[in-house]
Amino acid sequence: MTAPAIFPSLTRDEVFRLETPRLWLRWPTMADAQSLRHWVGKPDVATMTSSFPVGISVNQLHERIAEVRAANADGCALGFVLTHQGDDDSAIGMVGVSLRANGALALGYHLHPALWGQGLMTEAVKRLVNAAFALTPELDDIEASVRPDNIGSRRVLEKCGFASVGLGELLSPHYGRVAVKRYVRLRSEPSPLALAAARHAPTAPPLGFQLCGLV
Repeated sequence: MTAPAIFPSLTRDEVFRLETPRLWLRWPTMADAQSLRHWVGKPDVATMTSSFPVGISVNQLHERIAEVRAANADGCALGFVLTHQGDDDSAIGMVGVSLRANGALALGYHLHPALWGQGLMTEAVKRLVNAAFALTPELDDIEASVRPDNIGSRRVLEKCGFASVGLGELLSPHYGRVAVKRYVRLRSEPSPLALAAARHAPTAPPLGFQLCGLV
């Protein structure tokens, strides 16, 4: 079943992009497969995701890029590649939020290993999360799941205001059942819908989680 549209029309065209002090976050193109293939399929990157196999081929990357673009165009995701400002042709990472079947907005990301430790992904995630909340006033949290031993990704989430909410399990098409650590980031200011619900509910509803892998 196709996820419902949640993002406005301005995000559903590839001209839409986000900017940080050092990065552009833009729609992926088929040409990005040539940059991504050099590092996305490396074991230390791919095994920390749920949807990218080790040794991923250019054709597989084309399929994945097509999926991201389609989800963006349908308004149910914001999926981007990262590029350095001044070099818009070389994809150095991927980051995105997508709407799951249970209505949860889930975050995923990965970065070229040569660039780990420079704060680039923290910069990108902060920008994307802020934009996602601004564009979806009806949602009040964003979820993420990482492997417990993925210390770098856990630090990124914590720096971006995500809180750990326990352990879970993810079913990956490439790696089978994977133990994950769950995180959630709450909206800084509750949306009008959340405030209205709180006024009419005797107790706050429990948080629901859809396990997701890193993109």
